[in-house]
Amino acid sequence: MLRISEEQVEGSLDISTSIDLARDAYRLQATNKILNPSRALLNVPGGASLYCMPAHVLGSKAIAVKIARVAPDNVVSSLPSTLATLYLYDSKTGECVAEIDAEALTAKRTAASTAVATDELAREDSTVLGIFGTGRQAEAHIPALMHVRELTRILVYSRNTKKLAEFASNASKKYHVTVIAAKSSLQVLESSDVLVLATSSSLPLFDGRLVKPGTHVNAVGAALPTTREVDSYLVQHSILFVDSRDQARSTYGDILIPIKEGVIEASHIRGELGDLLIRPRLFSRRKDDISLFKSGGVAALDAVFAEHLAKLSKN
Repeated sequence: MLRISEEQVEGSLDISTSIDLARDAYRLQATNKILNPSRALLNVPGGASLYCMPAHVLGSKAIAVKIARVAPDNVVSSLPSTLATLYLYDSKTGECVAEIDAEALTAKRTAASTAVATDELAREDSTVLGIFGTGRQAEAHIPALMHVRELTRILVYSRNTKKLAEFASNASKKYHVTVIAAKSSLQVLESSDVLVLATSSSLPLFDGRLVKPGTHVNAVGAALPTTREVDSYLVQHSILFVDSRDQARSTYGDILIPIKEGVIEASHIRGELGDLLIRPRLFSRRKDDISLFKSGGVAALDAVFAEHLAKLSKN
């Protein structure tokens, strides 16, 4: 059985390739060329949440199944808040043919997904990125979004001031871009053209009324029906795209909570990102539009990325 380590994943997936793979996966999903059932969720009271995410690209020889474990309290013990392992099975025999350490894969495919959404939805003249969060997901988004927009500076905010200072300093040196440790969420909102929300917060990070007109927002952190990073006002007043309608209506608190409040209906979702890729007329940005891309991760991306890695490893 093939074994692919974190180091191999890191060394095999550059930014350009990752973004291309994400685009391919969303197009496959939008054209019904991939079997991608809704993920199964096991939520342990007071403990971790476990997701089982299977997918199969029609015509391929593999079935991908990712087992992701999310435990926000892991930050206290210096463990990653998200742990993941991906298995590839022969689509005819069911034999397990590969095991992939999937934390790096998850970070890269999530950031690539956000980059595709930002490329499609954000203003062309966007130059300032704002990030909420200082974890692995937050960092992965820096090179990904630098690839699709000419960023001149990045503002980062976290309530953990020590981690924030370290993150800003390290990211500035690593990615050769000005990264500022913001003193408040308002500073980020007032300055940014594009926002990335990559936190373990269960409550909205800011008042949606403070998001300036013309901003594009990517919300990737919250993954449970009871948690969210954006408030109902922002969802209601944004043009909303998601990675998966089914998941958005079943497990994304950012969407479910405003629906339950009666603030929006499920039809407020303009479409999936894949829909936009094959039908660009779904969205035509006006100057002051606020766009929102909510993603929680779809197995379609995991399958496409995993098969790419397996082919590289075999060669």
